[in-house]
Amino acid sequence: MVGRACFVLLGLCCALDSGADNGEIAHAYSVDAIQIDGRLNDWPEDLPVFQVQRQGDGSPVAPDSGFNATFRAAYRLESNTVYLALTVIDDVHVGSPDEAPGEWTDYDAVIAYVDFNHTVTGSGAALYLAIDQHREMMSGDTSWDADIVEAGWDSADVAVVRDGDTTIYEWQFTSPRPLAANATIGLDFLIVDHDVPGETTDGSLYSWGRGFGKSQAGGRTADLLLVGQDTQFGTLRGTALMPVESEDDEDRSMRLRVQSMTDPELWVQVRTDDQGEYELALPVGQYKVSSVDQVIWVGDRPDVIAPAEPMEIAIKANAVTDAGSMKLVVVDEPVLMPAQGALFDFSAKDEASLEQAMDAWMDHYQVPGVSLALVKDGEVIHHAVYGEQSVYSGERVTEATLFEAASITKTVFAFTVNRLAERGEIDLDRPLHTYLPFEEIAHDERYEKITARHVLSHQTGFPNWRWANDDGEMDIKFYPGIQYGYSGEGFEYLGRVVSHILGEPLEDIVRRETVEVMGFTPRTFFAEAPELHEQTSRGHLSGMTGPHDFPSEIGVAYSMYTEANSFANFLIGLLAKKGLSAESYALMLEPQVAVPAEPGEKPGWPARYGLGFHMMNSPFGLAFGHGGHNGNFSCLFEVYPEHDMGFVVFTNADNGWLLAESLREYLVIGAAVDAGESAD
Repeated sequence: MVGRACFVLLGLCCALDSGADNGEIAHAYSVDAIQIDGRLNDWPEDLPVFQVQRQGDGSPVAPDSGFNATFRAAYRLESNTVYLALTVIDDVHVGSPDEAPGEWTDYDAVIAYVDFNHTVTGSGAALYLAIDQHREMMSGDTSWDADIVEAGWDSADVAVVRDGDTTIYEWQFTSPRPLAANATIGLDFLIVDHDVPGETTDGSLYSWGRGFGKSQAGGRTADLLLVGQDTQFGTLRGTALMPVESEDDEDRSMRLRVQSMTDPELWVQVRTDDQGEYELALPVGQYKVSSVDQVIWVGDRPDVIAPAEPMEIAIKANAVTDAGSMKLVVVDEPVLMPAQGALFDFSAKDEASLEQAMDAWMDHYQVPGVSLALVKDGEVIHHAVYGEQSVYSGERVTEATLFEAASITKTVFAFTVNRLAERGEIDLDRPLHTYLPFEEIAHDERYEKITARHVLSHQTGFPNWRWANDDGEMDIKFYPGIQYGYSGEGFEYLGRVVSHILGEPLEDIVRRETVEVMGFTPRTFFAEAPELHEQTSRGHLSGMTGPHDFPSEIGVAYSMYTEANSFANFLIGLLAKKGLSAESYALMLEPQVAVPAEPGEKPGWPARYGLGFHMMNSPFGLAFGHGGHNGNFSCLFEVYPEHDMGFVVFTNADNGWLLAESLREYLVIGAAVDAGESAD
């Protein structure tokens, strides 16, 4: 393959560890009815206590943090009720001034995450927020799980009582389905703690299980086991060794699923420690132990490991069962590459082999759904959809299914700007602040040098996104125009400038100048619309389904929704030099800045940025296009003008970029060409 940065540089942030199924396990015991008053005097004293031991980023709570939180759990089958008692000890409590606070993160607050369905396919968690006497549901209608959409305070209650330096959060939840002893549900907490009254910027986050984003994908909570009255326990221990390249790579932590062979509702996931070891208490019975992780990072690169054969083990009362070592190995690319890229001479006979390859890649990289189109000689020569819109629902991808196009949106907007420049409506070399100031960065005089050319070629000096800065504020990393630095912030600024110059809504401009001209409407959207709710695939992180999150207005750096067959018209138009003069096309594809390889990356095709397009010197001449990654969607399009061909692929998974790189190798590179070789 060309190398992962060849795809990263097209707009991706490829973090594969999403923190799903975070490996913590707690026990709840049967009790009589408990009154929810925040006093805890009616709780049995012998219930086990569990520590909230992590900061929000997953690291352990510092011993000198001055913060301590523990909880107990109980349940009552007769009323289908789960009780939680969370005790937070902190000498400063920053409470809400009223019952309708603004930003919930400005106060000491607790979110309880509860997943009663707790399916292995990734059910969602209802989010219950408590800030003193303020109550709020945080799930909304964005959930992929219909049961969560219906969740509300009519089936839950919480009492919050402060006594000295101790705050008690006493919760009660009624399950929408019958509870059963020796079954598990999903549970977690996120706690906001402030130490300075009246100061809302110093907050710390703490959680029971590791990982942020517990509402953004299924299965990201920890596990609560409802222990039966007569349940006896034994201990399971073992080792699962993740493949590593060297002794320097010490982290062998990975996830295992342990599921009862007689009661499928009894299952938990456990994380090994850094040495690959694990140990947990389980009710007596027969279990199956299997690996969960499939795409992992080994050193500086992602690899795919083969799921080990499940181990069947027996847990005996008051005994230790040693499961031994589960060894996993890195598996090779599952598809035999053709000697020559298949797209050069693609015909009907190639369709069956491509379908087999797609099925193999989707399984290999855990990609649920795909929309694909191939372009040759001015037309779509192949279009196909594969897989599922949602792993949780099992709904299939159709030709009407829409995908997030992520950073491919940038090329659509860039084409718009190039058209405006051709007509003289914007000067690519005029400082943008003379059109429209950017007040948030105006304190840095370097911003006055930034032009549209700098934005389109990623030379503004802006960060990709300001939220990635430690302080969350806008800044300039380097003097504009002297080097490459990928930036979505720059595109958003230029979008505001374009809208200001023309005095029109930005989406109207982009539709008129590019979508309609290149002919990929009506299957293209940029912001909230009924069609998006009805037709958009769900995104997936670590194989688990996530919610929709449609923007209220266009984001020219990221917010396009479309599908491959429609968007293929954009590729056809680019190859035909439609919508711009030949001179403007030459200017648009003139290299503006070199794109440096990432540290440790193997050599690939030399890369440059033009005016909005990523370009590569391939063995097949100039290649240009763009990729995108919005976290739970990945996509890529490329065209090869000398051969009048190209492809576009949309996927609904974080690992989709790995599939896209394999697809490029299959369609274009072939086995006979050195992927690092470039054109003269």
